[in-house]
Amino acid sequence: MPAIALLAVALASVQAQQPALTVQQQFEAATAALDKGDASEALRLYEDLERRVGGSGAAASRSRALVRVRKGQALLNLQRWSEAEAALRAGVAGLPADDASLREDRGIALLDLGELAEHALDYGEALSDYRSAEAGLTGGYRVRALRGLIQTGMFYDAPAALADSDRALAFAGETPADKRREAVFRTMRGRVLLNLGRTGEARKEFAHAVSLLGGLTEKVDINDLAARSDAAIAARLAGDEEEARKYLAWTGAGHFDEPFPPAADMPPPLCDEELKPDDVAVVELSVAKDGTVGDALPVYSSRQGTSALAFARAASGWSWQPERLERIGALFRAVTRVEMRCSTAAHHAGVDQLLRPEVDAWLERMHVPALDADIAGQAQRLKPLRDELARREAASGPNAPALVPILVELAHNPLVGQEESRLLLDRALGIARAANAPAPVVAFLGIRRSLMIDWRELRGGVYERPLRALLADPKIVQDDHAVNAVRLALAGAMANSKNRRPEAMTLLEEVGKAPGLGAGDAMRAAAFARLSSLRLASGDAEGARAAFVASGVRADQCALLDATPRLKRMAGSSDDFPNAALRWGFEGWVKLEYDLTAAGVPTRVRPTVAYPPFIFGKAGSDIVERLRYDPSFRPDGSLGCGGMERSINFRIAR
Repeated sequence: MPAIALLAVALASVQAQQPALTVQQQFEAATAALDKGDASEALRLYEDLERRVGGSGAAASRSRALVRVRKGQALLNLQRWSEAEAALRAGVAGLPADDASLREDRGIALLDLGELAEHALDYGEALSDYRSAEAGLTGGYRVRALRGLIQTGMFYDAPAALADSDRALAFAGETPADKRREAVFRTMRGRVLLNLGRTGEARKEFAHAVSLLGGLTEKVDINDLAARSDAAIAARLAGDEEEARKYLAWTGAGHFDEPFPPAADMPPPLCDEELKPDDVAVVELSVAKDGTVGDALPVYSSRQGTSALAFARAASGWSWQPERLERIGALFRAVTRVEMRCSTAAHHAGVDQLLRPEVDAWLERMHVPALDADIAGQAQRLKPLRDELARREAASGPNAPALVPILVELAHNPLVGQEESRLLLDRALGIARAANAPAPVVAFLGIRRSLMIDWRELRGGVYERPLRALLADPKIVQDDHAVNAVRLALAGAMANSKNRRPEAMTLLEEVGKAPGLGAGDAMRAAAFARLSSLRLASGDAEGARAAFVASGVRADQCALLDATPRLKRMAGSSDDFPNAALRWGFEGWVKLEYDLTAAGVPTRVRPTVAYPPFIFGKAGSDIVERLRYDPSFRPDGSLGCGGMERSINFRIAR
């Protein structure tokens, strides 16, 4: 037998002779591994223990529950959140509530569960867990439980949260006194008062917290930022603009060397039964270096209830371009406050979306699996999409139709650069052509590819060239839906130029009269609705009315089918910069939505997202109200276009 084999046999014999660890020894070894930060080794030992402590007796059940709690804590350290929650829940369920020796283990497990639920914005579950946890905890663990009780309770039951904050302050004042701990609880008590509408009392608590933390100094940490930001919000809600801007200036927010950027993807939540147009919230975000949101914490809501959580859930899916965050310090990324309102916009479907049903039908015939729709944020989706693309390439090859939906979604992810987006769509179009995809699929991809242009190319007509190439494709020309979708897209490109409008109107007339489109076809209706507005802009009121009648749609449907009117005047100047913000030297941005009257005048202007909170909303609204668009024909003079959006940045020249 070879020497290596003999050595292996000898080692195996020695190992077999070594006594196995007792259950207690293995538990202690796992605990030691967890304490020194080796969560993987701890998890291995706990999972083995979970198998070893099987049985049906009370002692076995108790031991198994304790092992599951510790296993859950190892999983927490490995950031395997859902597995951790399952292990902790199972463990807590099996720990006897009346066993004093397990009181702290049970309390810490419930505390961990509360923090998991809070992170998931399930404040009802978190509040219950924190309440159950507190009785079994002391020291720093109790501080965490009290903080959680106040944070999750202030939107559900603010009076109870106020009582919890009083208990927290009494605990913070016990020997030895801790000013920073007291400041944290003062800040949270002020936040509860703010959400109760007791603004004057809230301001006093925030001022006290700032004082306990050392006053308005240039040295700041997360606690300083929270107290000063809350003080600024309270002052603003009290109408004390100067005080608000003073506190805000001392947070550092709004005057970085590199301005804190708006997210590349930050849709506000839609107004519904839970969220009303008048609701306002302030949400605190921690933004990771990769552009994802780590935590979204509601700070203020204009009314009690779950609306604050709806705003936070929407913000938790936002995405920043990582390169735009490189010069923003980790501290300020960890505590970023935004003002939010819900959206009332009825968003427009692009021309390409008229072809979407035929694209989906083709993918289904090709047995292409659907993409995971559970991941909301674009930054969060990026890596899973790239991983799925690689998986499908390995399974089906580089030219498989299964790649098409991933390539399309990646191309329209705002965190993907424009050049890569073009290449992704070119690849998708090549795969579709090679697979002899139906004409609507080719048109859909071709129209999307035509949108991937540099704004400087518009004047040179580059946007039109790929669309004209599609119109020269015999396969496209022979399909009624495909060719008319391309004509609609090309007409839209031309409509932005006055001297190209006659050709655009000719194209729209061709679509409206196309024999292959039925009377109720959405393309036909869209063509006549857009033709109506172009004729009105050209001074042909009667022709506009005739086209509108030919569209066969109601006036309230037009805003969904008509093209976005051309912006013909934008008026903004340095005079629009709020004087107080300029005096304090900080910058910001605001995202607004608005409707247009048939005459092209903005109406119902309202900010939906703003940074810093309550500073630039009015100034942004004033600018938007002075915009002017081409008119849209509406027989009753109703809205010309609903759901318009615009972002305005306020920057100081350097």
